[in-house]
Amino acid sequence: MGGLLYKSKRPSALIVLSLLFSYNVAVASSFLDLCPLDANATIADSGVTWSQVLNQPIKSLSASWYLRPDIGGALLPYIYTAVILIIHVPVVIIRVVRWETVQTWCLISTLFTVIVTAQAYSSTRFQADKILTWTPLMLVIDAGSMAQVLFLVNEGHNVFGGCGKELAELKGRGWKLPLGKILQRRRGSDLEKPALEAEERRQSLLTAPTQPDHKQILVLGVKPSPPCSDPDPSTTSSSSSTSTPQADPRGPTLLRSRPFYACLSALLLLVAVLVLQILGLARALHHTHLPTPRVSWCSPVFAPFGIAVLDGNCSLFPIQQTFSKGVGCILIPGTQQMSWLRATVTGTSISLALEVLDIAVLSLVSGTTRWRGVKMRRPWFTMFSGIAVLGLLLVFGVFYSTNLPPGIGQRIWVVVDAGVPTVWEGELGTAGLRGAMIGWNDGVFEGWGSTYFGSWVN
Repeated sequence: MGGLLYKSKRPSALIVLSLLFSYNVAVASSFLDLCPLDANATIADSGVTWSQVLNQPIKSLSASWYLRPDIGGALLPYIYTAVILIIHVPVVIIRVVRWETVQTWCLISTLFTVIVTAQAYSSTRFQADKILTWTPLMLVIDAGSMAQVLFLVNEGHNVFGGCGKELAELKGRGWKLPLGKILQRRRGSDLEKPALEAEERRQSLLTAPTQPDHKQILVLGVKPSPPCSDPDPSTTSSSSSTSTPQADPRGPTLLRSRPFYACLSALLLLVAVLVLQILGLARALHHTHLPTPRVSWCSPVFAPFGIAVLDGNCSLFPIQQTFSKGVGCILIPGTQQMSWLRATVTGTSISLALEVLDIAVLSLVSGTTRWRGVKMRRPWFTMFSGIAVLGLLLVFGVFYSTNLPPGIGQRIWVVVDAGVPTVWEGELGTAGLRGAMIGWNDGVFEGWGSTYFGSWVN
């Protein structure tokens, strides 16, 4: 076996200039001294055997080359997580003290999170090897935020009670305008307001007593004092008939109130968050019963003529060429992904339980209840757990960006067949924040096709 390896007795003086590599003849011990390989075995079904490879000198890569996650193989980049955490911490404090000032921000933030999560679900199709991109763990803070807006806006404006009251009134008065006309009249209410005021003024003049002073008072909108003489019965009857409440032609008052739309938006977003969490939980639970997925990792050093990669742990990885991307990719056992599938099942189950507890607190605790001066009618469980989840995502994001994935060693031998089978020896490095951003962004927006990747994908 040792006779198959070419060993130089002195450093070679030949330096080959290349666009990708510069090398010297290797004088170190062969990987055959480390790994028991059959010299007659075919390498990754390429038709090349180890004996053919070892007829050539082992060459050294000029520098370390990065290894980055492929599409959907990265956790939320830590720079994104840091920005989200920096924003959410003060917002949570304000939600405890003066929540009214941030309710619009909470609605917009939750809408954005729901859209991104739904897009990640659509693009990744819940694939197990892309769990780092589509995990729904971050939704817990948004669920609590929407529950808070829903219950506290209702507490201040009695939206739920007003809704029932207006529905009862509409039923009693037979008011059957379709929703389209309601909204149309709602949009045109500002234009109709002067005409309505003029009509009310005209009706007031027609039903007022004949004295000029009373007529002027009615025009100014001030309630007149009763005249000294006994009122005319006919006038009294006419006035009483005109004071009967009439249906507002612009539609129900509830449909023209901002609290109603705030509650409706919060309710719809809360339902959307819960649906996304349940879907993610169900898919993650399904994948935990399947074998460990294999995850794609890519590097330009594997392209363009790479056949296979052997690492210091004697693990052999066939190279899948993607010439359009300018990189080659290998499949590594997804131990991280399997761990995150289990974490998603556990974490999402706990999140749903905490959300139920917070909804119970918001429903049952009085708005005046305080503890050491702090109002207790707040979603405490989801606020604190949401911040904790963001902190964990930040820590893991930094760790994954600065370490190679488990399953492959730093020292590698790349088998290349560019007419003559050759082995290149070198080291792999991490892709850092850039690699995480490429993997996560590609995973979320993969569903956009050529809109995101460009026309070359076609």
